[in-house]
Amino acid sequence: MQSFFDGRRFSRSFLCLILAVPLLFVATGQRIVPVAAWIAPVLLLRFVRQQPVARGSALVAVVATGVVSVTWADMVPFSGASFYAFTAGQGLLFALPYLADRFLASRLSGLWATLVFPAAAVTVEYAASFGPFGTWGSAAYTQQNLALLQLTSVTGIWGITFLLHWTASVGNAVWEEGIASPSVQWATGLWGSLVAATLLFGGARLAWTAPAQTVPVATVVGQHDTRSFWAIRRQAQSRATVRDSAHAVQRDYLRRARRAARIGADLVTWPESAVPVPLEDTSAFLDRARTLAADHEVYLAMGVNVFPRSGSDRRLRNKVVWIGPDGTVRAEGLKTHLVPGEPGRAGTGTLPIVSAAGTWSSVVCFDLDFPSLIRQAGRKDVDLLVAPSNDWSAVAERHAHMARIRAIENGTALLRPTSNGLTLATGPWGRTHARANHFTTKEHVQMAHLPAEGTSTVYAALGDIFAWGSGLGLILLAGGAYVRSGRCRGASPAAS
Repeated sequence: MQSFFDGRRFSRSFLCLILAVPLLFVATGQRIVPVAAWIAPVLLLRFVRQQPVARGSALVAVVATGVVSVTWADMVPFSGASFYAFTAGQGLLFALPYLADRFLASRLSGLWATLVFPAAAVTVEYAASFGPFGTWGSAAYTQQNLALLQLTSVTGIWGITFLLHWTASVGNAVWEEGIASPSVQWATGLWGSLVAATLLFGGARLAWTAPAQTVPVATVVGQHDTRSFWAIRRQAQSRATVRDSAHAVQRDYLRRARRAARIGADLVTWPESAVPVPLEDTSAFLDRARTLAADHEVYLAMGVNVFPRSGSDRRLRNKVVWIGPDGTVRAEGLKTHLVPGEPGRAGTGTLPIVSAAGTWSSVVCFDLDFPSLIRQAGRKDVDLLVAPSNDWSAVAERHAHMARIRAIENGTALLRPTSNGLTLATGPWGRTHARANHFTTKEHVQMAHLPAEGTSTVYAALGDIFAWGSGLGLILLAGGAYVRSGRCRGASPAAS
């Protein structure tokens, strides 16, 4: 009879795993169903808790690896062995919080037991954010509700990750002990109160904040992009041919920028590396850009790629050059975080600051995936962050959403001109003011009116204190589980 009931529990356990798999497919990758990211961990945690430690955690890692290898197939910019190593790493990271919960939660009780899983999830995500891929893969990016996302202005993305995983552990507490348990009632009440408070805070923040003044800004996107130019460069027979091609792109973008200035833009910008500039032609190009800015009294934030001659020991410079309405170069900033395998010279990690109609700054594309870098914008009271970018179709939606969250975290407006992706203009609270899809509108001049002033945020002031607190909390929970386990072993002989 006992084996019969064990068999039924075993079957139900694997049923949870089976039900979780389709949810994982829509909680990762290109197409996200936000609610799936709340439900899947509930089922997976139930599965792991009913399995032996090694088997349960290993199966979750294998399943996660398999799902990521499918849903991220077109999102990862490399293939072959590197791709499978990446997906295996993602699967392992995904499984670690489940392993921590399996070891520790059963040795604790009540509220403390429910905190192990979310604390472990935040700790793993935060540690991974220091790797070469930044915050890619964070569970927080599955959420679209703007009221919920206001939590990132206080905790960063780590608060969203915590809530998602705490929901799973509280749900499992109810599943295992029943809602009649006083300890479960306490944990559930605290969880529900926090979720309600988060949504009320987000709703109030959106309802009671409105910009008093706006600034007209424009993004220009032409038929040229980074990939098209570098294809020409590879096929060119001489440096002169390459320079002629680069000059044609420069003329095209300066012409579009002039058009945007004429229709009233105070700032004009364009995508990452959209304009190639041979090193020997840098001065001539800047002279033309300075003349345009002075003639039309407009700011330019130009995404350029300065490249040396083949065989030179000098490296590419992927950067944003700022020119003021008086025709002077105000600042420039190199891309700090290069995509793994991307050639070029990395920046120092200091954001350029431009005093204009407020405080303006810039980063380049992949930089937006590293919250610790972008937090400079919040600390320096940046009102508008310009982020020239270049994507591809598989990551277009996800990457634009990630960028929007950086704006909410730091209370800054965001202007993100993007080739092969989504051009986005958002306010400091994440509201979309303008949006254009490169794949449906390949050439455009897009105008937007963005708030002239940003807003202060707790996250900008305190940084990743919530993530550090989760890590410290996990250590304390592990210590408590160890002490309690030792007491139980010591009490066993007396009890017998």
